[in-house]
Order: sequence, then structure tokens, then C-alpha cells
Amino acid sequence: MPTITSFFSAPRLTALLALALAVTLVASESAAVTSSPFRNFIGEWSGKGQLIGSDGHRESMRCRGEDSEVNGGAAVNLAIVCASESFKFDIRSHIEASGESVQGYWTEVSRNASGSLTGRIAENQLEGQISSLTFSAAISLISNGRTQAVSIRPSGGDVTDVRIELQRRG
Repeated sequence: MPTITSFFSAPRLTALLALALAVTLVASESAAVTSSPFRNFIGEWSGKGQLIGSDGHRESMRCRGEDSEVNGGAAVNLAIVCASESFKFDIRSHIEASGESVQGYWTEVSRNASGSLTGRIAENQLEGQISSLTFSAAISLISNGRTQAVSIRPSGGDVTDVRIELQRRG
């Protein structure tokens, strides 16, 4: 029958400590990933969208996006570029979460427009409002980690709705 000292021999003790360390690292990494309200938005995306004009005209677009986690998951940088035959937009934003509240800023690069963003995030859905001195819109982003739906509904102007469906790349 093995003795306690032979059971906890140096090689066996080293292996047990390594296993305990590995389990701890995986558990803490998993907790960090699941604690980010933006976890399902992070990654590279591509897909299509539709721009709907105030006159009812619909125009198809191709879109791509890249969303990267910052500040240990408490914030995200979002970028989405969409283009059709006659229209292109390039939106960059930085969004920070505090509980379910979000705030940040956005820039539309090709038009040199920028402003603030406020809203709420819960259950992998961000609902909010973007605004500047000359523009405002309701926004909605929903992601299950594999697909992402984006809706931008401007107030006034010649565009009434932008709908985008994206799939995770890679």
C-alpha cells in the first residue's frame, strides 16, 4: 500500500499543481469573457444590407465590420462599412458599458460627421440613440455570436431605415 509521502511524490505533486493552475486560468479566462456585455459582438463580420429612402426606394448594400474589445471587455470599438452603387458609409464608434447603460461616440468617416451615443445593453442586444448637431438616429444591434443584425433609423432626411445582416467571418 502506498504511503502518503509516496503518493505526493515530487512529479505527482508538480502535475497536480500544474492541473490546478490550468483549471484556475481557464475558469478565470471564461469568467472574464462571459462578463463582457459585448462578447457576442467581438470579431470580423461581413454581409449585406438595405438602405430605404423616404420615397420608398430600396437599395442593396454589401457590408463588412470589425468589432474589437477594449478595457478588458468594458468597452468595444465598432467599425462598419457599407456600400451600394450610389451610397457609402463608414461608421466608427467607441462604446463603454456601465452595468446595462452604454455611452460613447461615433464618427461617419466619409462625411466627417460625429456625435454621441447613449443607450442600454442587455441579453446581447444594444438599443440606443446616436446624435450630433445635425443628425440623430435610433440604433439597434443584436448578436448571437454567429450573426449580427444592425438597424439604423434616422430622424428626418432622405433615408428612413438602414438594415444590415452580418455573419461572423472565419
